[in-house]
Formats: sequence, structure tokens, C-alpha cells
Amino acid sequence: MSSLTKLFWSNCRTKLLEKFFIEHATGNGKTGFFIRELCRDLGEQINSVRRELINLEELGICKSREHDKKKFYIVNKNCVIFHELLDMFMKTYDPVGPIEEFFKGKKSVWLITVSGKIRDLLSEPSNQIVDIFIIGDVDRIEFNNFLERVFFGRKIKYAIMSETDFLDRLEFNDKLVLSILSQKNTLFLKDKLGIQEIVDTRMQKKGLKLGE
Repeated sequence: MSSLTKLFWSNCRTKLLEKFFIEHATGNGKTGFFIRELCRDLGEQINSVRRELINLEELGICKSREHDKKKFYIVNKNCVIFHELLDMFMKTYDPVGPIEEFFKGKKSVWLITVSGKIRDLLSEPSNQIVDIFIIGDVDRIEFNNFLERVFFGRKIKYAIMSETDFLDRLEFNDKLVLSILSQKNTLFLKDKLGIQEIVDTRMQKKGLKLGE
């Protein structure tokens, strides 16, 4: 249970608030969201979402409108604690956790690195070669849909490489692979091949440190 879930007493409510405020900050929540869309994006049951939306609307944190026989919900910018809540959710949101959860149990993935810069959802696109680097077998459609949800439409650069191709490239000191792995602020979320130590050793021989 996250600290914000403890604060708001409901995981569903926390997810809704997070989505409303981060979507607002990234400019994607202008038209609002209907209930089934929220259920799909948040992975929550419709009764739970409906109950929490009623609570949030009564509190004045969100508001609703009717369009094409659908009820849309949007954050209420006139809420007296709007700016405080916005600041809170922007400071605490960390996409690295959801990335780790997405790959949990996927045995055909050997290496996952992410750029620490992806934590800042409002920053300009990074100058990194890639934001996420994966060695293994990944369903690209499923992964693209996941990235769309977790990064609220922000463009994320990623590369997926097979284990065989990667090891061949690494053996011959492929510049692209070494450049990706030695990018600044690189986080190794999974490393079943011991690549971080190998790359660190090679970088040290060149008088560099990993992530510099």
C-alpha cells in the first residue's frame, strides 16, 4: 500500500486522483473521462470507480458533464485545494514502479534499464538514445499500450533486442549497445546476465564510469 493510499484510505480513490491531476498537468485531461474508460485504465471494478467518483464530486475535487448520453468526469480547477493536490501527485508519481510490475514474472526478459529522467513527466523529451532498453521477448503491442497509460501519452523511446543479438554485439564492443548502457542516470531494473558489472568494467578500462 502506497503512502498516498494510506492518506486517502482507498486505492481506487488514489488512482483516480492521480489520473485526474497528472492528466491535467500533461494536458491530456481537458475533455474528461467516462466511467468505463477509467475502469479500463485503472484496472478497477465499475462499482468501486462509480462510488469514488460520487465521493470526489461531493468533495468538489472533480466535476461531471453529460455528452452523447455519457457522463464525463474532470478535475475541478476551482477546488480550494486544487494546487496542493496537483503538487502532491506530481511529486509522488513514479513510473518506475509500474514498469517493474509490468515485467514481473516475465521469464523471457533478461535485462531492463531505464533512464532516471523518465520520472519527470513534464520535462522535454530527453536526449538519451533510448529511455528504456530491454533484452528479451516482449509483446510490443501490449508494451505500447502500457507505456501510453503509465506515461499519460508522453513519447517514450525504447529498444528491444534479442539475447543472442545483444551478446554478439557486446562481445565485439558494439558502440551503440555500450552507449545505451552507459547513458547518464541509467537504472538497472533487471539484470539476469550480469551486464551492469561487465559494462562497468569496460567503461573503467576506458577511464569512464557507468552513467557518466
